[in-house]
Amino acid sequence: MAGPSRRPPPTPSSPGTAGSRTGRPSTATSSRGWPRTAGRPDSLKILPGATFALGDTDAEAQENADHIRRQQVSPQTAILLLEQLWNRDLSAYDPEGPLPEIDPDVSDDSIVKGRTRMSRDPLRTAAEWRALAESKKLGIRDLIIEVTGRQSFIGSPSRVAEEINEFVQGDASDGFILVPHLTPGGLDDFVDRVVPLLQERGVFRADYETTTLRGHLGLENER
Repeated sequence: MAGPSRRPPPTPSSPGTAGSRTGRPSTATSSRGWPRTAGRPDSLKILPGATFALGDTDAEAQENADHIRRQQVSPQTAILLLEQLWNRDLSAYDPEGPLPEIDPDVSDDSIVKGRTRMSRDPLRTAAEWRALAESKKLGIRDLIIEVTGRQSFIGSPSRVAEEINEFVQGDASDGFILVPHLTPGGLDDFVDRVVPLLQERGVFRADYETTTLRGHLGLENER
């Protein structure tokens, strides 16, 4: 199937950093519009990290995404993340239970050493989380899953291929660095099911024409 070919995006096979469509990489949607008009050289490539969840249908993909997030956010992890905002020892709280009634400690002495605060305004964020938890009937763990990072692309292989292509053709990014939720083997499903669809659209290489990463990205060799 023929498709747009502004330029083939880089092979998205390198692990990096970066979860429903609400968790898409913000770099892709906010940074690409102004740098080119401000004289951004072609040598400056934008490849945000992105995660994904696939399924035979969009509904199955969403189920898989939810399952992955529950694996990533264990009960212990949920409490630790909540402690970052509350700045209190919450180890006695039930991860499946409600949020603490006590407010976050906003003193300068942080319970979490070596990390910055999760929010500049813990009291306001706590109020927003309480409202969300109440409206959706969420316990601590489900709330943390809701408010923390989610997969960038969720859907059937055809939907994910279409959305990735839209980002690149829309000049929102030059490609993506895919971050599998499991290693090794976490990219196998993407390679087998999404890459062929991108190749059919003519926007993903079938062979390498160079032997260097700079060459793969369409960059000139350093002199």
